[in-house]
Amino acid sequence: MKLLRFFIPLVVVSVVMSCTDGPEDTPKITTPLEEVDNTISTDFNSNAFTEGVEAELLKELKICNPKATSDTNALDAACSPKFFRFFQLTAKEPLKNGFILLVKSGVNGFPIRRVLIFEREKGQLVKLNGFNGNLIERRKSTTGYDDLILRFPDNYNGTLIYYNCLFQWKNGAYEYQYCEEIDEDMPRRVKAELRDSMGIEIKKILDRNNMLF
Repeated sequence: MKLLRFFIPLVVVSVVMSCTDGPEDTPKITTPLEEVDNTISTDFNSNAFTEGVEAELLKELKICNPKATSDTNALDAACSPKFFRFFQLTAKEPLKNGFILLVKSGVNGFPIRRVLIFEREKGQLVKLNGFNGNLIERRKSTTGYDDLILRFPDNYNGTLIYYNCLFQWKNGAYEYQYCEEIDEDMPRRVKAELRDSMGIEIKKILDRNNMLF
């Protein structure tokens, strides 16, 4: 799938510019000691399965080739940690009953990373959410289901732009809330008072590019 090209609405462009007016809006490189670092970085080359059930879950989903003899061919992906990374969906359930699955770019010919969220219902794994993007952060929530920060790419006139957006657990699935950062040449925080209005415009972009499914 090729990322779609489109013109960002004027309101988005103007808000991006307003996000960079002062040094107070520039993200700090260091994390304050009182804050917990919940960021996630995934290197599939060093990824490993640790629970003993991951390969069977992949087979159940029919998302990999259990007969593949190599874990270097993404077009015919083996049921391997070289292509898939699992995260527990909630601490109250074992991995086999619910998980977040990060899929490496290139798997089955898809050009970017994907995030799939499953929960078992009546013995069957049911997909609750799908995202054409990367999982970059989890934050504790009173719901028992962590808030997620997902990073979505976009090609705007030949320039690669990323939107870092917040999703929260509501009504049995993750729902889009707003985007916290826009990253072109550097991350730019979206001012709190502009998150709602800008979030609407970015949601239109994500929908147009089929980033949520």
